[in-house]
Amino acid sequence: MHPGSRRQLPWRVAALAALVGGAACAPAAPPAAPTPVPGEPALPPVPRVTGALAIDVVYPAEGATITARDSNFVFGSVGTGDATLTINGAPVQVAPNGAWLAFLPVPQDGVYSLNATARGETVEERRTVRVPARAAAPLDAGRLAIVQGSITPSGIFTGVRGERVAVRVRGTPGARATLVLPDGRRVPLAEQQVVERETAFMVDRAEARQDVAEYVGSFALDTPIMGTDTPAVPMLTRRPGHVEPREQRPARPAVIELARGGETVRAPLTASIGVLEEAAPRVALVATARPDSTAIGRKLPGPGQPFQWFFPNGTLLEVTGESADFLRVRLAREMHVWVEANDMRLLPPGAPAPRGEVGTIEVRPDAEFARVSFSMTERLPYQIEPGERGLTVTFYGATGRTGFMGYGRTDPFVERVWWEQPADDLYRVHLELSQPLWGFQHGWDRGGNLELRVRRPPRIDPANPLRGVRIAVDAGHPPGGAIGPTRLTEAEANLAITRRLVPMLQRAGAQVIEIRPDTAVVPLIQRPIIATEGDAQLLVSVHFNAFPDGVNPFVNHGTLVLFFWPHSLEFGRHLQREILAELRLPDRGVRFQDLALPRTTWMPSVLTETAFMMIPEVEAALRDPGVQERIARAHFRAIESFLRDALTP
Repeated sequence: MHPGSRRQLPWRVAALAALVGGAACAPAAPPAAPTPVPGEPALPPVPRVTGALAIDVVYPAEGATITARDSNFVFGSVGTGDATLTINGAPVQVAPNGAWLAFLPVPQDGVYSLNATARGETVEERRTVRVPARAAAPLDAGRLAIVQGSITPSGIFTGVRGERVAVRVRGTPGARATLVLPDGRRVPLAEQQVVERETAFMVDRAEARQDVAEYVGSFALDTPIMGTDTPAVPMLTRRPGHVEPREQRPARPAVIELARGGETVRAPLTASIGVLEEAAPRVALVATARPDSTAIGRKLPGPGQPFQWFFPNGTLLEVTGESADFLRVRLAREMHVWVEANDMRLLPPGAPAPRGEVGTIEVRPDAEFARVSFSMTERLPYQIEPGERGLTVTFYGATGRTGFMGYGRTDPFVERVWWEQPADDLYRVHLELSQPLWGFQHGWDRGGNLELRVRRPPRIDPANPLRGVRIAVDAGHPPGGAIGPTRLTEAEANLAITRRLVPMLQRAGAQVIEIRPDTAVVPLIQRPIIATEGDAQLLVSVHFNAFPDGVNPFVNHGTLVLFFWPHSLEFGRHLQREILAELRLPDRGVRFQDLALPRTTWMPSVLTETAFMMIPEVEAALRDPGVQERIARAHFRAIESFLRDALTP
């Protein structure tokens, strides 16, 4: 929605129309929560400020590169609520405290011109940003051309001899594209429509292009290729102790040809490509320096990819390829993942591929968890998939020889253990529980066996559900974080909430682990470790939200709660319900997202995003001690109600 549709409304009415508009879809409040009154303001009025006129553009920063091409938000303050403001000639609503937020077309020259007036005084400001170019610049239909930088693969790549390597290039539509390999073989590339794809706020976008075509094909890898722009040698094909490749350099590079009529243009394939033998893959040992001693597996190489596999130090992995700074790992015949090269140590060539057996399984009950041990002949890769009342452990490269399985002393928590061998290189063990799964931990013991700890629900006092429960409370950020139009930082707002929540929990008898009790920086990767080492039974990370570029804040803001593991979902639902009942902002749902705090496995772990800070009314409310108390109280009610629902004798 363009802000022009709401410019004629007074700020208070416009803000409430936007803020309350999505509340009708919120779940009904539980008895402990306040009953919403139709039309009752969920947030207090923005306080009036009369001060010096001064334009402060908080976002975007001077010289910043924005990722939106058509429209984007701009926000900041003019210092006084009685001012009028225009940006590139468009009127922008000013809140009573001088804050403002606009969603405007991105100026193609990258210049935002701001003009503010109050009490006969006028001030001006310019903010210059870098505007992104289209992913593929429009081509002149009459000129044959290959789009610069569009050829893939690029950089460093290694694969197994005989595997198909995909090649893509963009260029003038209606031409014939061919890959010419160093040995003279010619591989035709098929033309297809270009679709620009990008990840947007809670949804992926796609836009078809008509002015440029994409040509795709593949070739069987059998000869190393030394790229023209990538002289580096693929890691996996270096000789031990040397940085030079085996002397198999081609006399000429691979080339892309694009032809139409009697005209031909050419561009070299820039990638350096190495070749591994199928019968002699490389083997690596997980040896990461990460504080959690865990290497991450992803389905695609590169930063920003979702975490899906978690390999503790000491795990052996079969390596079948590389791309940039990632190594490709073969888990099973049809299963490959990518792991950062820095998190692994390559063993000398000739090391045997990791294969082994899973033998005896032993369950030993403990007061708060069941300890499940798997006898292993090798530290093979594995994956744990938790469910509501159980877990599945998949061992890769494993053969099951479980001839004995012990449940230990009588304990009904682990109700049943069973196993299967669905493929020669996959062994799967299923644990069925008599109660909901509360958390899990896993790792190698000193003997090289896998130890899995399966956490049972805590004992809850019906008269006081919080009594004795260990709760980790995290005030999100710094570093980083959102910021509001008058420069209230998310780190400040988060801490204001947790400083009220923590005493509430303590007065109710909870044992609280404060992950960030003050303004000192706590590294993100340390936060889940603090919660786990403190043996917390719940973890809540308090946050406020920000939008990525290009998202209209007037129609997309609201409340959401984020989780990662299935056993955290119900905790997230309780928090979403209570925060919605308190503030009645639009319901953006309980959502899965790959984030550090929700990835914590040992307890139900969630991250709350109560509201978006760039909304002037939201930021003003977050400075109000009364609103801070209400948000903290909503978190408290959710924690209490979740524990009450999880009541165990």
